[in-house]
Amino acid sequence: MKKQVSSIVALLIVVGVVMMFLFANGDIGHPKAKLEQEMRQSQQIAEDWKTVGVASHDLAAYISYPDTKETHVFSIYVNRPGLSFGWFFRGGGTLSAVDRGILEAHLEEGKQHAFLSMNHAGVVRVEIDDGTEVKTVELEPEEPFVLVLPTDAGNITFYAADGTIVEPEENPI
Repeated sequence: MKKQVSSIVALLIVVGVVMMFLFANGDIGHPKAKLEQEMRQSQQIAEDWKTVGVASHDLAAYISYPDTKETHVFSIYVNRPGLSFGWFFRGGGTLSAVDRGILEAHLEEGKQHAFLSMNHAGVVRVEIDDGTEVKTVELEPEEPFVLVLPTDAGNITFYAADGTIVEPEENPI
């Protein structure tokens, strides 16, 4: 019985040391279910601000903003492959591209990219042409939006209410 207890204690110590190593090495991130909470805390976002966002398997993107929509804070998180657990903050803050038009944030090693906009340009429709079919995503013209799409999704075109094309601004994160 004493040997069993000693073995269990030794195993718990080994697991604890491994967990401390992973944490110290930056290999333990945030759970997907708590990304908005983590974003609000780390970026000091007020509780009364609204948030829109999308979390896919590899990439999560969010915009937070007050009711007036006069400013914003965006956040990008990645779910790193390999021996890591959880989601990791990759970039964020305020960029004029999110206010003026559409920010296309992409990770060089990633297979997805995010499109973030306060939608002051009035985008109402997104068309995704993969060469075989055209998929359409309808948007509210005065509401901020976030889309996360595979980098090989095809040609992506954003249309304003008057039919003009709104080009995204690329920004590697």
